[in-house]
Amino acid sequence: MRLIWNLLAVMAVANLLGLGAFVGWLKMSDRLDRERLHEIRTVLTQTVSQRRADADALAAKAEQDKKAAAEQAKVGTPPVTAAEALDLKIQLSQFDQARLEAMRRDVSLLQDTLRRERQALEADRAAFNKEKTDFEKARQAVAQTEGNAQFKKTLATYESLKPDKAKLALKQLIDQKQTDQAVAYLNSMQERPRTKVIDEFLKDDPKMAADLLERLRTRGMQLRGPEGTPA
Repeated sequence: MRLIWNLLAVMAVANLLGLGAFVGWLKMSDRLDRERLHEIRTVLTQTVSQRRADADALAAKAEQDKKAAAEQAKVGTPPVTAAEALDLKIQLSQFDQARLEAMRRDVSLLQDTLRRERQALEADRAAFNKEKTDFEKARQAVAQTEGNAQFKKTLATYESLKPDKAKLALKQLIDQKQTDQAVAYLNSMQERPRTKVIDEFLKDDPKMAADLLERLRTRGMQLRGPEGTPA
């Protein structure tokens, strides 16, 4: 029993020395002074429940003070005078007027843009209609020229001539400013005699032969609709 008591005494002294050393270290490391020691004593005198209750009470009081301050601010706000109300109304009216004017300008600009686009569209449509009308007239003229009996007789005569003779006859038409008529005959000829006649033009006048070939090419395009479909 005496041995147990001695052991307990030694442990108590050791703990006391350790606590003293810890307190000394706190003081030497500038972590503990009289004021902080007083704060620790004050904290330890309250239970955890009391500390929570005090914190809740402080939070409730802060919220109440905030609401009271807001109510006081409302009460302390001076009322708007009639002159101030009138000035505010005038300012709002001017703002609305400016916004209305801006909207009117935007609408006017949009109307002008639409008007110009519509005029351009109508001009394009008119040009297309004119091109279509001119094409129909030209196609009808070609059909009438190449479809009548006299044209067929003359064409048969050209095809029966020797290539050099047919070339001379067609050149006479070209010299008389009737190139379209000469091209019409060439276009209506069968491929074999037409090729021989073009060869005769190539021998004497390659430039004229090239012009006739180009006219034959574009004539085939002219006999098709504006969209590239057969007329």
